Amino acid sequence: MPVTPEFLTDLETNMRSITVDQYKRLTRDTWWNKIAKVVPIKSKKERIHWLLETAQIERPNASHGGGQQIFEDMVSLHTEFEAENAVAALTLKKEQMEDLENGIVGGEAMRLAASWSRQVASHAAYWPQQEVGKALIANPIGYDGQNFFDVDHPYNPYNTGAGTYRNVFTGSASGIYPGALKIDSSVTVDVAVQNIAKALAYVASLKMPNGVLPRKLKLAHIFVPPALTARAQQVTNAKFIAQAASSGGGSGDVEAVIRNFGLGQPVQIDEIGSAFGGSDTSWYLGMEDITNDELGAFVYVDREPFSVNYHGPQTSAELARKRTFEWTLEGRNTVAPGHPFLLFRCDAA
Repeated sequence: MPVTPEFLTDLETNMRSITVDQYKRLTRDTWWNKIAKVVPIKSKKERIHWLLETAQIERPNASHGGGQQIFEDMVSLHTEFEAENAVAALTLKKEQMEDLENGIVGGEAMRLAASWSRQVASHAAYWPQQEVGKALIANPIGYDGQNFFDVDHPYNPYNTGAGTYRNVFTGSASGIYPGALKIDSSVTVDVAVQNIAKALAYVASLKMPNGVLPRKLKLAHIFVPPALTARAQQVTNAKFIAQAASSGGGSGDVEAVIRNFGLGQPVQIDEIGSAFGGSDTSWYLGMEDITNDELGAFVYVDREPFSVNYHGPQTSAELARKRTFEWTLEGRNTVAPGHPFLLFRCDAA
């Protein structure tokens, strides 16, 4: 039996319904939007400007001429992003559309089209998370010329005297910088809580690019690999913990401490575990900049959201000439590093 316009319409209606339902279902279980912000662009290449917050209020003194105004330069950095194509395709032969399967005309085509629709919808929903997860492991170069996770990010690239900060806790401690911070089972819950406190104390010491004002970062999330989920839940839900002798011994009430940290439930990220090239002992602190929420730790540059190209209404004459039927899912996007002070990696060594 030849392919009819009605058959193709029914087939594609079913494909659309499956794609929409599956996409909605998968987007409920995502973490990537807690780390990256979507940046829509209108061209293949886009330049994003990062305006450095160097403005500050000062009291004029004798060196400024008493009541004379103080003028400052506003400076910015920029990064150029290029959206890349991401595609998937399904091809069905005319015979698959016309032949019987289990007594149903075009049964094979309907089965394969439904399965493909379900799979590409799942991957389209997961795609930004996949790409952000890969970026976390790859540790790309950011707008300040440093690896995203690095030990010498400049506060102000135009003023080397402003100093540097670190968004990876590793190695030895130095001053308020705590070095490596463990929360795994090799340390007690008491020590794990102390290590989180050390990380947050360091984050609180960060300054604005003007070198004077505090950055005012607020803890938003704690991200952990699967191997640390149980321990992280133990820490974030603790009310009383056994304290080491150096902490006063006995049982300590930490409920208020953890609440004041702003520690909600830990977010498990499968993609940062050792199975995907990451670490089972490293964990991350996601911060919120209360002075500016324009961009995230990473950006998902979305030039062309994913969509499936369908055939649409066809006449019987047009269908009679077709030997193959193709459907493509296409999108253009990329993931790039944003503000490094919004995400801190905490290593165990």
